[in-house]
Amino acid sequence: MEKDIARILINEGQIRNKLLELSRTLIRDYKDKDWTIIAILNGSLVFLADLIRLIPFPIRLDTIDAATYGESTFPQDETKIVRQFKIDIEDKHVLVVDDIVDTGSTLKRVLEDIRKYNPITLKSCVLLNRLCRRRYEVHPEYCCFDIGDDYVVGYGLDYNNKYRNLPFIAVLKDACYRREGFIP
Repeated sequence: MEKDIARILINEGQIRNKLLELSRTLIRDYKDKDWTIIAILNGSLVFLADLIRLIPFPIRLDTIDAATYGESTFPQDETKIVRQFKIDIEDKHVLVVDDIVDTGSTLKRVLEDIRKYNPITLKSCVLLNRLCRRRYEVHPEYCCFDIGDDYVVGYGLDYNNKYRNLPFIAVLKDACYRREGFIP
């Protein structure tokens, strides 16, 4: 896989340091609260797993499956909720965790759906924030890194369902996309 990497944008150490900083903030903000995390699959899994292991108190956890990209490197116009969460979140403090907010379509749709279940508070947390493609007014309360327009993989993010297991955030070589028939 590493032969496919053009450059590393965010290394393992930077990710680890930002997770420690984020976990301290979340501990402060959610201590002594009935807290539920709803993670957006599949991209958030690595980020979520590393993050929740840093939280020293009970967390209720569920997932939602939402699709925006399909097999493209550009988000589609509509986000589809493929699988809804099942946990009761009424009168709970809810944090939605995702890998990246890009156009804002996925996060906007998921937050709108969750609001219908009457949580006490509803906030969002993302690993990556890409403002340059934003089409919707979505502003995550917690964010680890702002990035530019590069299509990135690693640490849970994929290209064509590959590269999620890289321990860093990277940009692929153009040849990788051409092999699959896409150009980012």
